[in-house]
Amino acid sequence: MEKESVKTIWDEMRAEFVGTFIMVFFGVGSVVVGVSTGGYGLWAISLMWALGVMLGIYAAGQVTGAHLNPAVTISLAIYGGFPWKKVIPYIIAQTVAAFMVAVVIHSVFGGVIAHFEAVKHIVRGAPGSQLSAMVYATYAPNPAFWGTTAKAFAMIPHWRWFLSELIVTAILLFGIYYLVDPQNKVKPQVAPIMIALLVGALVAYEAPISQTALNPARDIGPRIFLWLAGWGKIAFPGPTGGWWIPAVSTTVGGIVGGALYHGLYKGVFKRT
Repeated sequence: MEKESVKTIWDEMRAEFVGTFIMVFFGVGSVVVGVSTGGYGLWAISLMWALGVMLGIYAAGQVTGAHLNPAVTISLAIYGGFPWKKVIPYIIAQTVAAFMVAVVIHSVFGGVIAHFEAVKHIVRGAPGSQLSAMVYATYAPNPAFWGTTAKAFAMIPHWRWFLSELIVTAILLFGIYYLVDPQNKVKPQVAPIMIALLVGALVAYEAPISQTALNPARDIGPRIFLWLAGWGKIAFPGPTGGWWIPAVSTTVGGIVGGALYHGLYKGVFKRT
């Protein structure tokens, strides 16, 4: 008989890296194309994120269950029995993957982005350059929709940004818990497609506010690249000091979504 292979933490980190890379590559890549060339609108970007999520889940699912997101990993550690000792390794793999996506995409689109900046009279790293930085990290208000003026910042202050990301991430985690709960009898082959469509719908809804981070790694990894690539203070601490909001709000949203599913939904709709 063939000996069954034993997964190590390195195997799991590699799977999370690959799955997250695929997901963020399709999603961030579509934002790069949409912003710098005008080639995609909001619906196309939403569908590209959905495709990336689906393929990422299929790529990593057999090894790790495909977290692909620190908010998912932390929520699963709280509510799903995921070992806390694996949380930091998973988050590292996810964040490094998102960082490497920015490196890879910039190696191809760097000239296109520079041309976009020249046409729009954007000085990289100067106030207002989040209009080009947004191709990698997330900003509120969405610079492509509302611009970079004081009036735009007043329209979506930090608390609205935080709340918006918290809500959509809570909905995402609620949906994930529902789809993977055996009691709900959702076929395992269907769950990745439904999660992907849910992400696409949430991006389409929330992107005009803050580009829909939904995922701390998706923002922090590319944001580190932005800082290294010349955007400086536009990356950290951000135009209004809100660099931390996409990471913290989505993490809290994941915890809230888990609480709503396990504490409220399963409590009300008990099944034998």
